[in-house]
Amino acid sequence: MTAACPACGEALQTGLREWHRVCAGCGYEGSTLAPHILEQADGGDLDEAARAQGLAQLRNANFQRLLDWMCRSLPLPGGRPRLLDVGCAHGWFIERAAAQFETVGIEPDSAVANATRARGLAVRGGFFPDALNADERFDVIVFNDVLEHIPDVNAVLAACWQHLQPGGWVIVNAPSRRGFLYRLSKVLARLGRGGAFERMWQLGFPSPHVHYFDTANLRLLAHKAGFSVDGRTRLASMTVHGLYARIRYSREVPAFKALVLTLALGAMAPLLAVLPADIEVWSLRRPP
Repeated sequence: MTAACPACGEALQTGLREWHRVCAGCGYEGSTLAPHILEQADGGDLDEAARAQGLAQLRNANFQRLLDWMCRSLPLPGGRPRLLDVGCAHGWFIERAAAQFETVGIEPDSAVANATRARGLAVRGGFFPDALNADERFDVIVFNDVLEHIPDVNAVLAACWQHLQPGGWVIVNAPSRRGFLYRLSKVLARLGRGGAFERMWQLGFPSPHVHYFDTANLRLLAHKAGFSVDGRTRLASMTVHGLYARIRYSREVPAFKALVLTLALGAMAPLLAVLPADIEVWSLRRPP
């Protein structure tokens, strides 16, 4: 049986790879790649130290931009609103948000969750929404590079509705299918150079991408769960600092190839700031 698009319900077609799916109706792109976070080898499938080194500067800069944007654009209750960070990883976002919010994180990778808790952050191991009590409610639920990894996105958004206060917000920070680098990777894949496309989907990673959204299909998903998409912004997709470590953390990219990619992408960095964004943020509101 052909799977249906989670956004509009039309039948999905096979795209550029046997695991790649596309929707002719709303433009949604997905995959049949299966997460295996709980089945990783001892020490993890990725070089977590290199991953942290490669992402730290980019993520921290983006998280500060995201927090500033949220505080400017979201009508929030007074005091310290309650914020849940789903898939909080090393806790960088909740660490920054703690001045304005009462924060809680959820992280399914037990080794990462334990290391983050050891730094004194309120992080629960497990998956959303199972790690929450049935009656827990939040003012903001954030998915920082997470929603695109969760297979049943409709069930997740329905759970967000149940765990949000009326008038609360879901913040989705995710790769965009309209981003320049992603579209370039598709052109290269059609020309027989599929490595960049496979890396965009994080093929072989413990938690590969299973969705690529844009504003149109995210509106459809939000509407099905009772939300409206009320705001949108963009974030940087890369920084030169830490880029080499980011490319190498899969443990499969040779050092020379990683160096060449680092130099090529680094040279493109100024141009990427004005081209269609590869990372977008959408704010979804539950009606008051």
